[in-house]
Amino acid sequence: MSVGHDPGEEDAALQDIGPLGQSVAIAFRFLFLAACLIAAGWLVSNVRQVSTDSQVVVTRFGEIARVQGAGLLLAWPRPIEQVTLLPATARQIEFRIARFVEGQSQGQTADEGFQLNTDPRLNSGFLLTGDSSVIHLEAQIFYQITDPVAYMIAADHVRPALQRLFIASAISVTAGRDLDSVLVARPEVASRAGEVNRRERLRADLMNAVNRRLSQLASQGAGLGITVSRVDLVPSIPAGAKAAFDNVLTVSQEAETGIAGARTQAQATALDANRNKDNIFTSATAAADELVSQAQTQTAEIAAMGQQLHDMSRGMQFSRLYYDHVETLLKQAGRVQVIDSHGGLRTILPGSGK
Repeated sequence: MSVGHDPGEEDAALQDIGPLGQSVAIAFRFLFLAACLIAAGWLVSNVRQVSTDSQVVVTRFGEIARVQGAGLLLAWPRPIEQVTLLPATARQIEFRIARFVEGQSQGQTADEGFQLNTDPRLNSGFLLTGDSSVIHLEAQIFYQITDPVAYMIAADHVRPALQRLFIASAISVTAGRDLDSVLVARPEVASRAGEVNRRERLRADLMNAVNRRLSQLASQGAGLGITVSRVDLVPSIPAGAKAAFDNVLTVSQEAETGIAGARTQAQATALDANRNKDNIFTSATAAADELVSQAQTQTAEIAAMGQQLHDMSRGMQFSRLYYDHVETLLKQAGRVQVIDSHGGLRTILPGSGK
């Protein structure tokens, strides 16, 4: 007895069951083939190629099974395993802080200045600085996925939470700075080296502040699985304040011009005064020397006579002293010798007393 399948017998059987039976049998064959194809497609539905800028998180019945990077992914079909495609760790994701531009006019740029809205709830883009100035920020954040599992769990809340964290960080960072360390509002102050360095560090300080808050969330078991890698800012001041600062700058420049002119005039006046002083001093010195010379000439004769009188007075004093004391000296001398001098003067020497 043969157990093999004979096509001829099958065709004969189809002819025996009639046209309706043949249609049902052919339809059943197509359905069976389609079911096989669908089953094969279902079996390989989670077999895919993961690109270099992506990574996948595989869950099995809701539990995290594994994380895989670029390459060929082999996974069981749904609902056994589910595959979630995420950006790779090295890929930066851009996110614009929408609340910083809410309530502003369409097409308005930072150069034109933002206007404060009458509805305070729409002024969330304006922040206070440490010197009580008001600034507006346009911000874009670039972040990377560092923990795919935590990111997938918090996927629906990542962007709202990141926006709130950035706004809180921006409020605290700008409150610790003055206006000129955020943007160039007053060139005469903002050009200082310290202010320039603080403006350059503003983006880094904001990035670090947001990352610290993300780390705090992760330590509390509510991490978002991301790290901020870059912050782009476009700070500006309200339109009215911008016009006021422009007016102050114009007035300051005019004042500096007037001060420079006054200093130049003062220096010229000082030079003229010094020149006149030197001329007056030279003329007075020459006149004084001439008067002294004339006085000395006119009083030379009187001075000579005074000198003679002075010499005579001294001679008379010496003579009187001599006559007052010579008698006493001679009485004490035992013998006196007198020596004649050709010059008219005589010398008395004490003797031996014999």
